[in-house]
Amino acid sequence: MTLPAKKIALKAQLKAVKKVLALKKALKNAEPERKPVIRAKLAKAKRVLRKASIRVSVVAPKKSIARRIAIIKAKLAKVKNPARKALLKKQLKAAKKV
Repeated sequence: MTLPAKKIALKAQLKAVKKVLALKKALKNAEPERKPVIRAKLAKAKRVLRKASIRVSVVAPKKSIARRIAIIKAKLAKVKNPARKALLKKQLKAAKKV
């Protein structure tokens, strides 16, 4: 996915985390008659957080380094342009350092 989609997903996740933390703090300091209401809101906020976390993992998948190196090597084998080949060699060297 695109970078803006990743940014939006991460912001939504951060907002959900902040809400859960605020509700936990409110639950800790609440009077006994308010606790059931806050617990219900907390349960809903946790569901929202779970969905946001799943969305982040879908939008921002982490490619394994070995797979990235294999892809660069495959491209390097096919390329004929010397400038492109030099660029791919540089990418391969950088990927191996990680």
